Amino acid sequence: MARHAKFKVIDTPSGWMVNIPATLADSGKRERHFFKTKQLANAHVATLKGKVKEHGESANVIKPSLAEAATLAESILAPWGLSIVEAARIAVAIREREAASRPLDAAADDWLATCEGLRPRTVDSYRHTATRMKTAFGDRLLATITAEDIQKAVAPLGSVGASARGRLRNARAFWRWAATKGWCDEKTFAGVEMPKQNRDAEEIAILTPDEAKLLLRTAEEHYPQAVASFALQLFAGIRAEEIVRMEAGSVTADGIDLSASITKKGRRRHITPSPTLAAWLERYPFEPCTNWAEVNKACRRLAGWAVESRLLKDPAEPTRGSWAQNALRHSHASFAVASGVPLESLLFEFGHTGSAAVLREHYVGKASKKQAVAFFAIAPEGVKIPTMEAVA
Repeated sequence: MARHAKFKVIDTPSGWMVNIPATLADSGKRERHFFKTKQLANAHVATLKGKVKEHGESANVIKPSLAEAATLAESILAPWGLSIVEAARIAVAIREREAASRPLDAAADDWLATCEGLRPRTVDSYRHTATRMKTAFGDRLLATITAEDIQKAVAPLGSVGASARGRLRNARAFWRWAATKGWCDEKTFAGVEMPKQNRDAEEIAILTPDEAKLLLRTAEEHYPQAVASFALQLFAGIRAEEIVRMEAGSVTADGIDLSASITKKGRRRHITPSPTLAAWLERYPFEPCTNWAEVNKACRRLAGWAVESRLLKDPAEPTRGSWAQNALRHSHASFAVASGVPLESLLFEFGHTGSAAVLREHYVGKASKKQAVAFFAIAPEGVKIPTMEAVA
């Protein structure tokens, strides 16, 4: 058989070619090797003949069971156009990837450990997604997890909304990190589809002037230490997560100074208080509110919203439905735009890094001029706010 194989050496425009039949090639397919000189080509042929002779001698001692298995393997691989040698190499590559991989649960724990130091809200979100994946995959090797597996576990096809999209972004961050360790293939995630955005859910919700006034009056009555924190969100649009990082010195007679360590984007912002906000801060100077998370929820529940707080025992049934996410910040922006504040001014005060298009899409036309006048007229008892023109 192979021991009597003949290799042809042919002179071609590309050099001296050695033609190797598929039955003798390592790849299992016909190969052509080119050399600059005939001498080099003949030397290669001599090497090949030596290998063929060795292979032929080994073939003499192949067990019948192995020969039978090889024949069966060849028939199985035929529809796929693969030789036994190619299949063996693919199998070895898979085993090598698995050997270099890591169980998902252990890898997820390592990833979370590297995330310490990020914003608590971000870490909590990462941890939630990691728990979801650990529940789905346990100690399964990362290298064995497919795009379809990830899709089903994190955001099944048909999922919509910000929550599903957020989980998938978190999972992708984890997967990319694991890929840098050589534990998985980053390309796997290319087959995972991002859930569609829920346009209805993206529609922002704002408080009416009466609701904003009620919230502040409720805080004044039950938790006066929280009034300034609510006022800063309502009349300056400061993010809820920024409020908890602010210090007493962040608010001075010169205005509100948000350092890079406070802001979400890590960029310093300075905000000049409107007359409305100035009136509230004069009556209730800002101090960090102890146990702000629960006090915040307690004030909203006492004002009628369906919010639970550990500070309240047997509170009255809610009368206003659920609380909309970022309602205070969205309220400020909507009423400010309606009052005539330029979008470019809001862009900086809000800490946005893009264009004004997002603000325009969400806030223009959300509130009327009449509502804006009523909103910016909200003041502590006995205080009168300047006219609308001064606010704008």
